[in-house]
Amino acid sequence: MKRSNEASAAKYIRAHSGNLYISALTAHLLFHFGIKDLSIDMINRFLGDFKVLPLEELSFSWAYDNRRDDDFEDALQVAVALRNGCDKLITLDKKLVKNYKNLPTMKVEGLK
Repeated sequence: MKRSNEASAAKYIRAHSGNLYISALTAHLLFHFGIKDLSIDMINRFLGDFKVLPLEELSFSWAYDNRRDDDFEDALQVAVALRNGCDKLITLDKKLVKNYKNLPTMKVEGLK
């Protein structure tokens, strides 16, 4: 199934190949939702382009203490990126960008 941002996402992934990170939370969601349209082997090959960042106890604490609304998942995504030293988080989620775009140590940007 084609998604509205598929072309821009594919372009970004190709341009940044070898320097891409994804949270374990997102990797899980790719398998959970992707299996409806793709084989598990295809999803696994796609994830081979990313380093999977772990969910750790301190990420949960940061997310709880620093959440900007009741969307704990967004706060957890930001926490994982911050705790792993990422300087940029790219997302399709406009609300996540709006809520976290002013972090002092990491840029949060929407995919263009």
